[in-house]
Amino acid sequence: MITPLDIKKHEFSSRFKGYDADEVRGLLETIAKDFEELTRQNIQLSERLKIAEERLNHYRLIEKTLQDAVITIQNTLEEKRKVAQQEAEAIITDARQKATDELQGSREHLAEVRAEIYVLENQKMQFFSRFRNLLRSQAQILEAMMEAEEKEMGPTPAEAPAPQKTPVPDSVDTRWARKG
Repeated sequence: MITPLDIKKHEFSSRFKGYDADEVRGLLETIAKDFEELTRQNIQLSERLKIAEERLNHYRLIEKTLQDAVITIQNTLEEKRKVAQQEAEAIITDARQKATDELQGSREHLAEVRAEIYVLENQKMQFFSRFRNLLRSQAQILEAMMEAEEKEMGPTPAEAPAPQKTPVPDSVDTRWARKG
């Protein structure tokens, strides 16, 4: 490649009736200056291009890093979403199982309570029946005792009529039995 210095120092051979040497030297000097300026600009542009390419490579590296980071974040978020979904499903399954267990326990307890109520109602009815029979038998014993006392004592001076037998009305018996 020709340099500005080569242009300045180049010597043409002389010939008869050739170009004016001063004019050619002036033109060569102008061309050399212009060529020197263009070379300097070319060097500057090359350096700027090199810097721009380095920056571009740096930005490409940053872009690649950012893309990788975005992909990593997306993957992490997806994994966390899956884990959260699985945990939510496990919690729901556990809650449903606990609810089912509680419901079953409540049903069993209700059945036990109903059975106890049934037993207690039967016991209550038996108690009322026994108590009624006891009252009847005590009334009969009392009546027999009164009759025996009357026979022993004989007739009374006023000949008062014998006390009437007071049976326990059935309505009282059934009233106690119904109230439970």
